[in-house]
Amino acid sequence: MRKKKIVSLTVVLSIILVTTMGASGGGKNQYTRQAQWAQEKLHEYYWNDETKMMNNAYPSTPEGEQALNYWWKAHAVDALVDGFERTGDKAYTERAEELVHSIIEHNGSLHNEFYDDMEWLALAALRLYDATGSEEMKGYVLDLWTDIKTAWWEDDLGGMAWKKDQRYNRNACSSGPASILAARLYEHFGDTQDLEWAQKIYDWEKQYLVHPETGLVADGLVLREDGTLDVNEAWIFTYNQGTFIGAGVELYRITGDQMYLQDAEKTAAGSLKSLTDEKTGIFLEDGDGDGALFKGILIRYLAELYDIGHNKNLKKAIDRNADALLKGSRKNGLFGQAWGQPAQNPLHLTAQLSGVFLLEAAAKLEAGKHFKLEKPRK
Repeated sequence: MRKKKIVSLTVVLSIILVTTMGASGGGKNQYTRQAQWAQEKLHEYYWNDETKMMNNAYPSTPEGEQALNYWWKAHAVDALVDGFERTGDKAYTERAEELVHSIIEHNGSLHNEFYDDMEWLALAALRLYDATGSEEMKGYVLDLWTDIKTAWWEDDLGGMAWKKDQRYNRNACSSGPASILAARLYEHFGDTQDLEWAQKIYDWEKQYLVHPETGLVADGLVLREDGTLDVNEAWIFTYNQGTFIGAGVELYRITGDQMYLQDAEKTAAGSLKSLTDEKTGIFLEDGDGDGALFKGILIRYLAELYDIGHNKNLKKAIDRNADALLKGSRKNGLFGQAWGQPAQNPLHLTAQLSGVFLLEAAAKLEAGKHFKLEKPRK
């Protein structure tokens, strides 16, 4: 599992705007303005123009930047693509491409020991390819996918390993994103084997990790030496719900099979019931570090589910959480782990990214924008 810049006049005006418009008011296109403000704060607090990277925390320290945190930075690429899709401003994609190059340089390789980390970068790079048409990004995606497929266990049980040196674990975090990636690769390039991979991984995760009544997704399982399965049902993390939902959305779009949509709706309903505060409806905190990214990932795929099903409960939940986030962060634009509460420094990049994902999702729903290109690049 897992330089600060001078504030421009635009940022100052954005802060004033969000401060004065209130957490739940602001009129037409309020979330669009707030998403732009969130992107500006992400750049101000975390972008390092010397390294062409997002820093790991704010405030940044040399000790805190020793670790690359490959998968955090992959999600930062996703955040930048969100900004481009909303604005059409190529500054976002240029920065995203710089970030991908820096990830590879600092990692010493495109590849990583964690299968899920590579999946996150592949998903982000595929979106960046859609935005730019970069053959380089396409090549990275296909190269990563070749490595990712080696996570599959070629035994009677099957399943996707989490880490190359811990193959006894077969996890949701390596299954959901891989199924999404395979489905999107099929949509882009038409290789039926990719669709088969997407369905195979999805079916395995549903059979072994998804509770048939609640729809909630367990973290993973271990096959013991005596042949018994140990499913970790105690770890129910928001991001695993999100990626299973996302895989269902992709497969429903491709096949039209209502089962996938129903599965996604069930997991979404279980998440809203079990993973939010029962009084406020705000998603519960998943901690700092890796955990601070989890809610933002769930939000991304809840929004994609709303895009195809128009379940009003999902939009209400996203808007409610966005309003709480803004209420807790309007003074300085730092998004804490607990949405609705002021952030505590140092603040990991993961928490800030989750806030950006939330506001960008709310902005897309507000604008009625679709979450995928109608004509993927071939």
